[in-house]
Amino acid sequence: MASVWRCAIAVGGVVVLAGCSTADRGPTVEQAGRTLQEHITELMESVDPEETVVTDSGGKDVACGADGVKRTYGVKSTFSRFDDNLIAEMAGRLGTRWGYEVHDPYKPGLPKTTLKLASSRTSITVETLSDHEAVATGETDCIPRG
Repeated sequence: MASVWRCAIAVGGVVVLAGCSTADRGPTVEQAGRTLQEHITELMESVDPEETVVTDSGGKDVACGADGVKRTYGVKSTFSRFDDNLIAEMAGRLGTRWGYEVHDPYKPGLPKTTLKLASSRTSITVETLSDHEAVATGETDCIPRG
C-alpha cells in the first residue's frame, strides 16, 4: 500500500512541475497591437505636438512568417517649436516610461531610431521629417495565429 502512495505522490509532483514549467507565450497579436497603439499615442501626447494625425490606424492582421500575423500603427505630428533633440526626447520617454531598448540607433544624417520592447512584442520607430514634423510608426512581432 505504501508503494501505491509513493507512486501517486511522484505522479502528482510531476504533474505540478509540468504545469509550472509551461512557457509564457506572451501577448496575443490583439494585445500587442493595443499596447503599440497606446504607447505611440501616449508618447506623442507627452511631447506636446500642435497636431497629430493617424497615418496607419492598424487593427488589421498583416500576414507574416509561415503562419503568423502582426499589427501596425502610426501617427504624424506637427510642432510649433523646433527641437533638434526631439528624437532623443522621444526615445528617452519610451525607455523610461515602458522600458523600450534601442534596437536601431540614431545615426548622424538619418534622423530616426527604432526601439523594441520584447515583453510586449512591439517595436516603435521615431523619425523627424522636417524641423516641425515627426512620425512614430510601430509594429508588433510576427506572432503565430491562435
